[in-house]
Amino acid sequence: MEGVQKKGSLSGLEVRVLVKELGGLSGGYVSNIHSLGESQILRIKKSGGEDVSLVVSPKYGAWITQAPAQTATDEFTTSLRQELLRLKLDSVSQYELDRVMFFRFSKDDATLQLVLELMPPGNIILTDAAGRIMVSLRESKGTQRSIVRGRLYAPPPQSRGSPERADEAYLAESFAREKTVGKSLGRGLSLPRKYVDEILARADLNQDDPTPLPAEKVREVSKVVRDLIASLEKPSPSLVKSGGVLELMAVAPVKAEVVESASSMSVLADRVFSPMLLEEESEPEREENQQAREYEVTLQRLEAQIAGLAEKAAGLRRAALAARGATSQEEITQALKGTIPSALLAEVRPDMPPAAVASLLFDGAKSAEAEIRKIKEVQATLAPRLRRAQRVVPKAKVRVVTRQSKEWYEKFRWFFTTEGNLAVGGRDAQSNTILVKKHLIAGDVAYHADLFGSPFFILKGGERQTPDEIRQVAKATVAFSSAWKTGLVAADAFWVSPDQVSSSAPSGEFLARGSFAIRGKKNFATKNPVEIAVGLDSKGRIMAGPEEALIKLSRAHLTLIPSREKGSDTAKKVLFELKKLYGDEMVSSGVDDVMRVLPTGGGKIVRRRENRRGEAVVEGADAGESETRGAEPED
Repeated sequence: MEGVQKKGSLSGLEVRVLVKELGGLSGGYVSNIHSLGESQILRIKKSGGEDVSLVVSPKYGAWITQAPAQTATDEFTTSLRQELLRLKLDSVSQYELDRVMFFRFSKDDATLQLVLELMPPGNIILTDAAGRIMVSLRESKGTQRSIVRGRLYAPPPQSRGSPERADEAYLAESFAREKTVGKSLGRGLSLPRKYVDEILARADLNQDDPTPLPAEKVREVSKVVRDLIASLEKPSPSLVKSGGVLELMAVAPVKAEVVESASSMSVLADRVFSPMLLEEESEPEREENQQAREYEVTLQRLEAQIAGLAEKAAGLRRAALAARGATSQEEITQALKGTIPSALLAEVRPDMPPAAVASLLFDGAKSAEAEIRKIKEVQATLAPRLRRAQRVVPKAKVRVVTRQSKEWYEKFRWFFTTEGNLAVGGRDAQSNTILVKKHLIAGDVAYHADLFGSPFFILKGGERQTPDEIRQVAKATVAFSSAWKTGLVAADAFWVSPDQVSSSAPSGEFLARGSFAIRGKKNFATKNPVEIAVGLDSKGRIMAGPEEALIKLSRAHLTLIPSREKGSDTAKKVLFELKKLYGDEMVSSGVDDVMRVLPTGGGKIVRRRENRRGEAVVEGADAGESETRGAEPED
């Protein structure tokens, strides 16, 4: 697709298809929000635990992206985070068949709505349950509506008719107002040129065909429009090429060249628009304001119109010269072959002399040249406005992070020991079962706390474990057990070989889900302090484990002990402290990422350590607590 211009944004028909696709995200909740220029990337955690990145772009549209993650944050993004974090996505809808999308969120009794408007200059607006504007990407005031904080939101007024209401009577009125079929549909229906061309192709009509149309043809066009809308229920997302331009279409066109097809409109939108967003962010530190961009687009469109009119005028003049020198009707007919507009050809009568035909064609050329002069006058007024509107604005510092494919063990609790061996533990009964049955093999060692409510931890290659590794895995096992939630200061753990772990209960006994029977001798590691350390590994992943491992594997870390506060509050504090330690490396991480690695229940930060300098800072704990630390048991 190199060398081919890509065109955006989405039309109302593509939006209709995307609304249906994005409805599959309903039930997920917002775990984080980042920005990519004016676009916002909402990280949605689906009900099954999968993370999805949803792009909401006022310039191009909305789609699920697989592109590199964006870690920039601006004031507008911060405002959205304050309102939308941890809210559930209830539904995705569209305003009529227009380029307006509604994302409805809720939490408890609160209901918010994120509105995406794609009509230039585009906007993202957040409203409350009553429909009042809370925050918007850009504010505006006008006679028809105002986008201002505190005002009731109203969709943009539509100057053209919705295709869904294009019955025979409406189309007949449209055809009566304009001289050609193309203009009638283009000015009468809220559809871009690509769909007007598609309707004409399906109805066997041309742009320049004169109007009004016969009643039976109007009826046919009305049916074509209805069928086009109905086909959106079973769309055929396509990337089509027309006139050197690539565009997305919700249907497979009958004439335009299909470059690529897909089962999902979101996949094609991601393929076309995400690289364009990233390219815009990688340009030099110069950003024109929205008004300047509008002027540029208008000037480019006017330049294209001038080129088309100049070609039309030149063709008419050539035909006029040929007709003026004709000596027979056959020569006149030959002269008229080519790109003569249908409306002009309709005025040529068989009995007209060559001079009259030539005069008619010369008049057509003069009319086209007059339009060129008018357009150039408009260009002359817009050019200085563009120069005034342009301004140099420092762009926010942006960091793009390539998505890493996750390792199998990242579904579980995990860390690497000081010897470089992987220790991996279960999160719940189900993951305990999967871990032991699928990943515990000969040569490994299995750990369990000596109390009810403990995960299994596996030390891969543990048959050669060192005394330091035994202590590290035992500490992790008790930290992620019920010892944390009950506020124990220390707890015992034991380890066994794989052949001692059985999924079969002894005769007359019952094993609960996620439980296993241990046969034979248990090897104990006693008085393990109930604490956990959190930091980033060399790949930028948040890791939690014993402090000894974090000192070796992370640049800095925090150490926590059990506490009575809410787990989400602890995660927020840990995230805040990690951002101070790691800066930009933590920008793409959110509260949910931290909660995922912490033990269940609240915690208290007792140490903050930057391992590069080898200095430890003790916060909220006395020096005498260094051997074993804990909190008072909960009531």
